[in-house]
Amino acid sequence: MAKRSTFEFVLFTLFVSIILLQSFIPFLGNIPLVILDITIIHITVIVGGIVMGPKYGAGLGLAWGTCSMIRAFTTGSAISKLVFTNPIIAIVPRVLVGFIAAYVYLVIARKNKASKIAMAISGVIGSLVNTILVLGLIYLLIGPAYAEGMGTSINALPKFLMTIIVTNGIPEAIASGIIVPVIASVLIPMYQKKTTR
Repeated sequence: MAKRSTFEFVLFTLFVSIILLQSFIPFLGNIPLVILDITIIHITVIVGGIVMGPKYGAGLGLAWGTCSMIRAFTTGSAISKLVFTNPIIAIVPRVLVGFIAAYVYLVIARKNKASKIAMAISGVIGSLVNTILVLGLIYLLIGPAYAEGMGTSINALPKFLMTIIVTNGIPEAIASGIIVPVIASVLIPMYQKKTTR
């Protein structure tokens, strides 16, 4: 039992370290664009959640959200500061990404833990959770200020946000659906071997 706990702690810490590197080294976790960053950190959070379970997925999401806030306060653009210095926008969606992706995987893969289809579906859903929640919370919590910062009106903001879903969210979800099974299918057997002794 102690060996299992130690292994889980070390693996969780390794995932958090990767998230830290992705958050603060340019182009490792975010591809910055004028409007928003295209995010690839969610893939680390989703893989960690699938491998270790919903509780750890939520913890990895918390690490990611916290890094997003720190990055926004220290090096973010004006829009990034507006959006990600709000803890509800920065943290809540990211916690839910790890938790929901892991939970979806557990439900779909009940009989076959090595199911790459379950991993791919979880990857896509986790990615879409991030995109939809972040953009939805932007609209609900800071819509007028965000619209002004983007040079658009509050009436045109829903269409503007839908464009971001199409141009950023869908490619992120596709990438997640492809990459998550490749990585998770290697890590899950290793994790199960170490934690079921």
